[in-house]
Amino acid sequence: MTSFKDRMTRFSPRTRLGLGAAVLLAAGVAGGAGAVSLTRPAAVMAPITTTSIAQLSSTNGIVTIKGRVAEVFGDRFVVQDQTGRAMIDAGRLASSQPVIGQTVSVQGHYDNGQLRPSYLVGPDGSVSEIGPKGHHGHGPGRRHGGPDDGPPRPGCDAAAPQPGAPPPPPAAVAPAAAK
Repeated sequence: MTSFKDRMTRFSPRTRLGLGAAVLLAAGVAGGAGAVSLTRPAAVMAPITTTSIAQLSSTNGIVTIKGRVAEVFGDRFVVQDQTGRAMIDAGRLASSQPVIGQTVSVQGHYDNGQLRPSYLVGPDGSVSEIGPKGHHGHGPGRRHGGPDDGPPRPGCDAAAPQPGAPPPPPAAVAPAAAK
């Protein structure tokens, strides 16, 4: 039986160099494909069947609700069906806001008692991307008053400094004793 080293010596140095380059190229392609698949957002397909609003609390994951727009509060609106109501945060940059009385479908991810919308399907079948952009919740790298976090919430002790704003004044100092 011949060893690997003996078989490799049958190839010329140029052939061995070509084989090594091919192996490195294949490893690079595989690594690059793996990196791309990890950084690409997951394709998400919303279910075709609608979930009643009353059943949302017993579900987890991607859902579709359908109902009538009952109220609109700026970038948020309330969808109502025969079983209940749900508040939807359409986000600041929503391309289309629903009108009170419209029948709409909202597709999104339901977890922790909240529907995070992805798409709004209007009465005419038009689909609009809605919902707050970026990562939500508080975790590493998040703070109140961040660039996509909106105004500071009650309980926050300090708002984020605005770009180009002067520094805050120094803390009040007790007046010096007169000489």
